[in-house]
Amino acid sequence: MIELENLSSVIYAGQYDNESVPETLVIEDGVEEIAENAFRFFSSLKKVVLPPSLRRISAAAFADCKNLAEISIPFGLLEIGDEAFSACSSLTGIRLPDSVMHIGEGCFEGCASLSAVKLSESLGSIGAGAFSFCFNLHHIEIPDSCYAIEFNAFSGCFSLESVKLSRNMQSVEESLFEGCRSLSAIDLPAGLVRIGRRAFRGCAKLVSLILPVSLLEIGLDAFADCAALCRLAIPKGVRELEDNEVFNGCASLREISYGGNAEEWERLLGGKTLTVPTAAGAIITPKIYFLDVKNEI
Repeated sequence: MIELENLSSVIYAGQYDNESVPETLVIEDGVEEIAENAFRFFSSLKKVVLPPSLRRISAAAFADCKNLAEISIPFGLLEIGDEAFSACSSLTGIRLPDSVMHIGEGCFEGCASLSAVKLSESLGSIGAGAFSFCFNLHHIEIPDSCYAIEFNAFSGCFSLESVKLSRNMQSVEESLFEGCRSLSAIDLPAGLVRIGRRAFRGCAKLVSLILPVSLLEIGLDAFADCAALCRLAIPKGVRELEDNEVFNGCASLREISYGGNAEEWERLLGGKTLTVPTAAGAIITPKIYFLDVKNEI
């Protein structure tokens, strides 16, 4: 959360009931904050113009405005609170000015028509579930200013095809892209150290993936049910596969390239053989290619 204690805040709590709110709402200059729940459930609202003085949009301020299709967000805004625009099912695009530093939890969750998003180049963090279930979102590019995206932020984005992550992210959190069944391309940052549980579960169109050499940990079910995944490169530095079930349901997985040698691979698996149970009940044993063979006998 962005601290605004130095602002002499002028809070706008709304002056309408749902029956009298206009289709187009223009909020006067001088307002620095939109209050929590200020326009929630205002179904007649279609367009909002915000003033350049605005610094914060509070939690659920425009949540469940099902006919809100257009909003003009000014430069100077610093923070968008939890669920601020959740379930605004008519909103098709959002452009965040480069002043925005934080997007709250569930901020655009369930914005089923949202297809175009331009994020702020000053964005530092994205809250849990911020864009979950945005069914029509096709592409997202996370600016390099962003260091943290919390769990579930893009889960259930069924149409999401490509993602570019910030170079400064170190962790792909739990269920971050779970259920993104159209995702076929993702640019993982070179400094990534952790892939959390179920991070890419159900990404059924991922075909191949090269994990960065910085990676240390892969969580339970991280790639489960990635049905098209056939090739994967795992770096030598990985210290933990939380369980052999990391690849459950990866029915096409036939080869894994490992940056270390056979002894190191066996140690990583705790002496077990990596097998892949499929949805059809079959068991697959991928071929492992060892890239470091200098110590092999």
